[in-house]
Amino acid sequence: MREHGDRRFEASAVAFLGGGLWLHHTLRISEADGASDVLTLIVPCTCGRGYTDIGVDTEDDLIETLAELRPTYGRSLHDDSAPDCHSVRPVPALTGWPRDARSS
Repeated sequence: MREHGDRRFEASAVAFLGGGLWLHHTLRISEADGASDVLTLIVPCTCGRGYTDIGVDTEDDLIETLAELRPTYGRSLHDDSAPDCHSVRPVPALTGWPRDARSS
């Protein structure tokens, strides 16, 4: 875990599944429960303007979710009345964050 001011960054991993789908893994750490795995499937929206995130509890859940997305070619259905594809927003720039030594 890295800290920068008020922000805490947990270690995580991301895997590209193809077709714009991503699988994100991190550990949620709490004093009460200890560490638990958190898997999130990040899915492009059919509107082409955003992504939705879907929590995945088990490998079977992942397989079932991917099967449900097959008819839309791996895209989540867009709902104009409740556009949830804007739920994944860009991370704001961190002012004063130390630059990566490789980019210097």
